[in-house]
Amino acid sequence: MPKIVPLQFFLALGVLFSGCHRVSVETTKPNVVVSILPQKYFVERIADTLVNISVMVPPGSSPETYEPTSSQVKTLNNSSIYFSLGLLDFERHMLKKIENSTGNTRFVNLSKEFNLIEGHDQGHHHHHGHGFDPHVWVSPTEVQAMVKAMNIALSELFPQYDSVFSANAKSFLTEIDSLHMHMLHSFEGTVHKKFFIFHPAYSYLARDYDLVQVALEEEGKSPSLKYMKAILEEARQLGVKTVFIQREFDSNMAKTMAQDIGGKVVVIDPLEYQWLNNMYLTVSLLTDALNGN
Repeated sequence: MPKIVPLQFFLALGVLFSGCHRVSVETTKPNVVVSILPQKYFVERIADTLVNISVMVPPGSSPETYEPTSSQVKTLNNSSIYFSLGLLDFERHMLKKIENSTGNTRFVNLSKEFNLIEGHDQGHHHHHGHGFDPHVWVSPTEVQAMVKAMNIALSELFPQYDSVFSANAKSFLTEIDSLHMHMLHSFEGTVHKKFFIFHPAYSYLARDYDLVQVALEEEGKSPSLKYMKAILEEARQLGVKTVFIQREFDSNMAKTMAQDIGGKVVVIDPLEYQWLNNMYLTVSLLTDALNGN
């Protein structure tokens, strides 16, 4: 007489195979690599969960001085596409060699899409080896250009998802338009147009919204006593009470300046992953500072 197999056995078998199927789907997702955290947010807004995304520059590191690890290079070699800003030193030097040595990864140099600022901002020098300011992602206009280029590249590489990518990109671009209008309105009626910051990471934002960014750094280095006195005097005359500092920089100098003008140091983070929310927060912080708060 044949054995009767318990119903529980078949149920357990079904769960086992369905579990294996889910793992298989996960492992077959295309791998995408980006340079900085905000770019990860941009790709996720376009591709949702259809791709795996790796970031070259980890939180807390400066994109301008970072050097990728060997494991990151391996990840890059195993990826389908790499979205390069094309403006950071490690992209220009090390990744060019990788691009020439691999035939599998598609390299997309996004710098071709940008209206770039040469190596200075609002009269205060900001030099980079390549001659251009790399902080394009603080400008909604430049981000829109980036998102459009990303959408095209992803759709070409993965045409089966074209309709999803395009719909998501369109929705995100509309949200960026709303951010842009909010920024125009917020900065239009401020008391001052100058804001003071340790490292000049907001040149593109200042250009787009008729603001003036004053950097405590002097040509990318700690300022001389003469330069610092001139900056302090300028801040006092304007009645400025806020000095901005990015998370990855030493805040001691900014604190010294803030004490001298009877003001405060405010941390601002252009590399925050949640780009859209962070931009609204940035606008709020800058507006407060430009109104003398």
